[in-house]
Amino acid sequence: MTLRIYNTFTHKLEEFTPLRPQTVGIYVCGPTVYDEPHIGHARSTYIFEVLRRYLEYKYQDKYQDKGITVKFVRNVTDVDDKIIQRAQELGQDSKQVAQYYYEVYRQAMGRLGIREPDVEPMATGHIEEMQRIIKELLDRGMAYQANGDVYFSVRKFPAYGKLSNRSPDELVAGARVEPGEYKRDPLDFALWKTAKPGEPSWKSPWGEGRPGWHIECTAMSTKHLGDEFDIHGGGVDLVFPHHENEIAQAQAAGKPFARYWVHNGLLTVNGEKMSKSLGNFITIDKAIEVCEGQADALKIFFLSAHYRSPVDYTAQTLKAATARFHRWLYLFGFVDVESVPVGLEVAPGDIPSLKEEFERAMDDDLNTPGALAVLDKVANLGYHVLEITEQLGLAWTDDHPHMRSLRDQMALVVDTLRQLGGIIGLFGAYQPRQILPDIKQLVQAREEARKKKDFQTADKLRKKVESKGFIIADTAGGPVVLPKQ
Repeated sequence: MTLRIYNTFTHKLEEFTPLRPQTVGIYVCGPTVYDEPHIGHARSTYIFEVLRRYLEYKYQDKYQDKGITVKFVRNVTDVDDKIIQRAQELGQDSKQVAQYYYEVYRQAMGRLGIREPDVEPMATGHIEEMQRIIKELLDRGMAYQANGDVYFSVRKFPAYGKLSNRSPDELVAGARVEPGEYKRDPLDFALWKTAKPGEPSWKSPWGEGRPGWHIECTAMSTKHLGDEFDIHGGGVDLVFPHHENEIAQAQAAGKPFARYWVHNGLLTVNGEKMSKSLGNFITIDKAIEVCEGQADALKIFFLSAHYRSPVDYTAQTLKAATARFHRWLYLFGFVDVESVPVGLEVAPGDIPSLKEEFERAMDDDLNTPGALAVLDKVANLGYHVLEITEQLGLAWTDDHPHMRSLRDQMALVVDTLRQLGGIIGLFGAYQPRQILPDIKQLVQAREEARKKKDFQTADKLRKKVESKGFIIADTAGGPVVLPKQ
């Protein structure tokens, strides 16, 4: 099976083939750090974490024992008009504001279990690389100076508009010249901006100033991945003008640039664009709270729509994702840490075929709704095991040949859930925990109290178990101890 991915540049599904043996290079436009991240940022960041994880999984055995390395680069824009404006509002230095919101972003992504990138370049750390590209564009006649600013001459780049699938004449209708700009054409964009009083600035051959937004990513991506690399990603709102301009300035400077362009759809809240003025700005912490504290449930909500499609946030959709996650997680409590098999041959149902179905879904342009449906099917096998246990009238802990077989089957179900879920970044916080003897004694004492209808004592014992980090789930086959998450 081969991974096919939609390439925004060619506007079609394409078979993914790495540019270099044993290495995949991915660059994703990261945050502009001027405010707290919301769930739209979380969705985009998580989508590319899923792509990164699946590529690692897909190619791990392709080159014998060496596997393939995925080099994942996600930048941070730490100098920008929005950062400067926020700093002025707060009466602080723009560098302090950027550092503060960068830490807020990192912590939020950490709560979602999203790994840090292999390289996380800061825009302010790559001024020299930006100036080098700007000079190359000037030397090639693709850019011009105007009153201390430097602009890219869009109409000198014939392929402009290919990514957004629009011609320069179509695009110029929405373009404008802002006050203080000295463009020759409304489509031209700034590579370097003259310093204004109170703003951060750097020395350059064109005078004190700071880089334009678009030149940042071209400089950082090629610095860390080379002049040509595999995948460039970001939200669909970046297709124009940001990514269109990146392509123009990179290729005009002689760099082949990215081979595949991947864009995720946007997120709305109750059918409306998220905005603080509308009062529907949903922070990541707030969303996790709606998910009963389960970050994985929020991620399941993100995965329930195809990454290129828009997704609408409502309290109901999050609650549905939470219920789905709890249904899977419930099965984890039936497996102690010692009993999870590795490579068990006997499978309930046809787990190998379900694994193939999962991979087929992911190979089809990261069809995560299809992948989640496979996890549902795996979980159904586990619930079928519980039905058989109830029909046999056996307790889960009985030392009976049927129960030993059923426990092995349940262990395989849980192991499969963890393996497939792990490929898309789920269950990282839900490793099985060994139930210590003192916990088991409390659970047994509670069962004896319940049989005697001494519910007051039973409730006290339940609370004591919870204080030790576990909860008790009462099932037809007897109590099951689950770790609190």
